[in-house]
Amino acid sequence: MFSVAFGILGILSLIYFGVIVVYSGIETSLAWIWPVFSILCFLLAKGESYYHQHRRQVPLWIPVSVSTICITGLVVFVILQVLIFGGMIKSTPDHLDYLIVLGAKVREDDISASLKRRLDKAIRYAQEHPDTKLVLSGGQGEDEPTTEALAMAEYLLYNGVAPEQMLLETYSTSTTENLICSKSLIEDQRRQEKEAQKKLQERRRIRQMELARFIRELEEKAAAEHYASALMDVKGPAWRPKSLLLAQERQPTVDILELLPDKPLQIGVLTSNFHLYRAMRIGEKCGFTQLYGVSSSADPVLFIHLCVRESIAILKDKFMGNM
Repeated sequence: MFSVAFGILGILSLIYFGVIVVYSGIETSLAWIWPVFSILCFLLAKGESYYHQHRRQVPLWIPVSVSTICITGLVVFVILQVLIFGGMIKSTPDHLDYLIVLGAKVREDDISASLKRRLDKAIRYAQEHPDTKLVLSGGQGEDEPTTEALAMAEYLLYNGVAPEQMLLETYSTSTTENLICSKSLIEDQRRQEKEAQKKLQERRRIRQMELARFIRELEEKAAAEHYASALMDVKGPAWRPKSLLLAQERQPTVDILELLPDKPLQIGVLTSNFHLYRAMRIGEKCGFTQLYGVSSSADPVLFIHLCVRESIAILKDKFMGNM
């Protein structure tokens, strides 16, 4: 029975590999896992059939070891798929201060379908939330004509996103680097905004001091003049020019901006739905305290392949300590 199941799996894997090659090309990332998996299934089918025919000649530890490895692999794969599909279900707040858009493959004359889906989602989000800054994250790979961030910016500009709504991060070459470099870029941008705010507060303070000095000078001049004393006799000692009182009322004694603490930033990460779980876990490892997921759809033809490929990437990043 198992030999038949393994044989069917092997055939289906070969068929799906053919679909991938026809649909997106032989250079599709990790497409080779399907013929390898097919060969493995055929070997398991042949081995299971041989074991039933020569049961007494095969040491017991061999089928036990093979069965243990297969069952363990299946359990791990199922757990990873549950995590991947669970990661697709994310709630996004009504407002984000920054939205990190993760890059993907850029070809010589076009962007990849996966990247286009992410950017189309980013365009819709930018239109609905014009105050959110888009952090376009992606460097230049060896086989890419330009940086992914620049290609993304050109696409967004062409589709009406304002340039001041975008920040470009052009150095990263992996998801981990995407998030580390984007975090650094956001922190630098926030630091510049705070410095600009401090300069603005300082200019306000100087203007307040100059206006207060001007008011004092007017008061001293009015008190020194003869007509001021006559008016004082009529109005009483409590009278002062109304215009000066109004001017003083407008002068705050304490700058309110200095009393307000920095609110926690609401930061989101936009990527393909199958990739969201890994991106969020890496983001937590990189030090993001409040990170929200925003997902774009994945190619329906390649979806199975992308989920299987993502399982391998999760294991790799876990072993490397990236998540």
